[in-house]
Amino acid sequence: MKSISKISKITIIINKAYSGRLIDFLHELGIERIFVETGRSSILGQGRGIFGLAQAGKLVYDPAEIISVLVAKDLESALMSLVAKEFELSTPGRGAIFSTPLIGLKAHEDYMVYKKLKEVPGEDQHFFDELVGLDCIVQRSEGDVVARIALNAGASVPYTSYGTGTGVRDKLGLLRITIPADKEIISLVMSKYDVDQVLEMYISEAKLDEPGRGIAYIYPLGKGLMNTRISSSKASQAASMEQIISAIDSIKGGIEWRKAGMEAQSLSRRSFLTGMCEIGLVCADGEGQRLSMVAMENGAGGATISKISYQRPMSEGKQESSACEYSRMIVANVCVDQITEALEKEGAFTSETRAMMMIKEVEKAFTYIARK
Repeated sequence: MKSISKISKITIIINKAYSGRLIDFLHELGIERIFVETGRSSILGQGRGIFGLAQAGKLVYDPAEIISVLVAKDLESALMSLVAKEFELSTPGRGAIFSTPLIGLKAHEDYMVYKKLKEVPGEDQHFFDELVGLDCIVQRSEGDVVARIALNAGASVPYTSYGTGTGVRDKLGLLRITIPADKEIISLVMSKYDVDQVLEMYISEAKLDEPGRGIAYIYPLGKGLMNTRISSSKASQAASMEQIISAIDSIKGGIEWRKAGMEAQSLSRRSFLTGMCEIGLVCADGEGQRLSMVAMENGAGGATISKISYQRPMSEGKQESSACEYSRMIVANVCVDQITEALEKEGAFTSETRAMMMIKEVEKAFTYIARK
């Protein structure tokens, strides 16, 4: 078991048709231990009404894969630059890439944090560093409501993955019968200047202030490129709106100029959870429920467990893809040490369970909390 700090989780979200080529490219760079999660991207459909406006409720989906690797902080820019240039991720519609600073990691020896590459970029790609992540976990089939909010706000393209909830339903008594265990996780990379307004719309339109409806939380990112192609409509102009926005970003040298459009909206006064973090717990397939319950017995309020795959090298140059489970838990910072110790006592970091805890800061979160 090893404990590491000052590392970055690099996440690339790309159309499934290109994920195989991306994985091969990472192998060429010497990155052979890779996490893959399946999901979909959502954009506004081409409208058929007057002036070609998008029809209400119509979304267009594309299969996507969320590919993640762990690297030392010093390697972040080099790896991201090589991937972004190879797959033209600065072009709207190509996908997204971003780094998440981890404030802690405890892992079985099978997992690796990369500290060097086989290739060094000739010139660093320009990335935006005024970004945050906004994740929202809701009941299955409710994800489109959240995705549409992000698209209508012009934030960026949301990505949806899937999981099973545990913990919160068990605390709701008879109400748990009406709350399905299947969940959708909607992930959004966006400007930090507008995230509070989008979060407010998530809460009000997805009814997150009602029991069992879900949770939304904001977390810091290091740097990245967003996918800004939010509509499938074909532009009649020489340049699409997404291309114009991208060009202005380059001219302005950042994305702060975008904030004016949403600042006028007033924020309602709500009680947010602060002093929190997300524990992302990767483990062998079939162990997620047991380990999540251990965490909940020691301070975690609930967990959402997803199926992912972990690619790693085997003998004779071959790659093995093994099924894993990934449990997301929002916990108070003061509970992290107790949860870590409890998981260690349960054998989470042994060769049979092969767990890894990735801890990232959560700036604030919102979910229903019963009044005492």
